[in-house]
Amino acid sequence: MRKCPVCGSEDTLLKNTRKYVAKYMNQQVSKELQQYTCSCCGADLDLEFEDKNEKLMKEAYETARGEKVSSILKEIEKQISFAELERSFALPPKTLSKWKNKSKSPSAAAAALISLICVFPWLSYVGFTDYDVKSAYKFAGVAFFKELSKNPDNFPFALSDENYSAIGVYQNKQTDYKEKLISSSCFGGNYVN
Repeated sequence: MRKCPVCGSEDTLLKNTRKYVAKYMNQQVSKELQQYTCSCCGADLDLEFEDKNEKLMKEAYETARGEKVSSILKEIEKQISFAELERSFALPPKTLSKWKNKSKSPSAAAAALISLICVFPWLSYVGFTDYDVKSAYKFAGVAFFKELSKNPDNFPFALSDENYSAIGVYQNKQTDYKEKLISSSCFGGNYVN
């Protein structure tokens, strides 16, 4: 005879299941979890299923993460070879292949790194320069301009003199962008409008 720990009613606990959805980025994996529901107060209780349910939730999250990393690696591989990733980030190609084929699940840190490489593929080139900060900014700037230049309405620019440096984008190509930038921005603490 079980007693509901919420309302104290006896013999009111009914065994059932509920759906749990684990999400990693936009990847979802669902699992059925066991629980009891009190027919008197409606409370949902894990009771003796708590450890098993926690294990199932963890498995679902790791599966979602593994599936997402696998799909990301398939996309990355179109742009960057696994050999390049190995040289840049000391990630063994065999490990990358195991993640891609879902035979091994990546750690949370590895999944985050793979996600960042997918969004910013130029990060792999930073590793080739022994993580030189100036080179990293150059790679980022080139990637920024390349991406913005895909839209014919965008006009990316970079300006620099002894007082300031700026990068940005204008969508009106007829504008004298340097004058517009100077008259509408904050440089050296002075705001000019």
